[in-house]
Amino acid sequence: MKEFRLKQKKLKKIMNIFCIITAVFMFVYIGVEPFLPDIIGSVGTLCVGYAADVLVVVSVALLFVYFSKYSKSDSFLENIEYELSDCGCYFTSRQETSQKDYLVAVLDDLKSNGFNIETNVEIDGFTFDVRAIKGKEIFYIVCDDEIDKNDVIAYQQSAIYDITAVNVKRRANAVMLYICDNADDGAVSLSKAITPLGKKQQIKIANSIVELSSKRCYFLGNKPTKCQQMIANYVMNCALPIKDKFKLNEKLQFQYELEEHMKDFNIKDFNNGTFFAH
Repeated sequence: MKEFRLKQKKLKKIMNIFCIITAVFMFVYIGVEPFLPDIIGSVGTLCVGYAADVLVVVSVALLFVYFSKYSKSDSFLENIEYELSDCGCYFTSRQETSQKDYLVAVLDDLKSNGFNIETNVEIDGFTFDVRAIKGKEIFYIVCDDEIDKNDVIAYQQSAIYDITAVNVKRRANAVMLYICDNADDGAVSLSKAITPLGKKQQIKIANSIVELSSKRCYFLGNKPTKCQQMIANYVMNCALPIKDKFKLNEKLQFQYELEEHMKDFNIKDFNNGTFFAH
């Protein structure tokens, strides 16, 4: 992945430079074109015209190559880089130690900030303890003694159905909050994954797992997004940027495993839909 990203960033830099040069050149060229024959003669004017054509062709070619080869993977790889560079987890500043008390504390903050709260909501065969909505911001909250990878996948699929089919949201920032006593390694491995929906990724779904037995909060906390802000403010009850005292500055095992797995990344499998990070 690192070599691929280096090539991608190098081509993007070259593309941006050529596009800027072309834009500036064309802006000046259009302004002075009527006066060029008097300044540099007809031959010089012709050469300048050819130079403009070459710059445009090269810029268009670079744009085509970049977007056809790299654009689809750009956001995907950027999210992986954030997952790998994030600290292992965070510590919630809330003092509640039971699922019920923690949920009540979160709900109090959501209510005071204008969220519409619904409890015991059944969606596509799964029951959520809470669904809270305020405009484009949505919280789905599940309380359970233990959370595993299958739970995270299943509840998120139900939430996707609710966002796209039931509430018909075209734009949304959604947080999947799991309040539990224990989260297994599989669930933790998905905690930093951001799920984008739509051609322009207008909908984003972030996972957040609060493990009460350790006061740990697992989520992607180093990427500035609306979801990050929602989790910090309502789940952890802290402000941004998150202070170091709330961070576990040690990588978790799944981050090392993900880094090793990403060494096998190749654009062909990604475009074919056969390469998955998690």
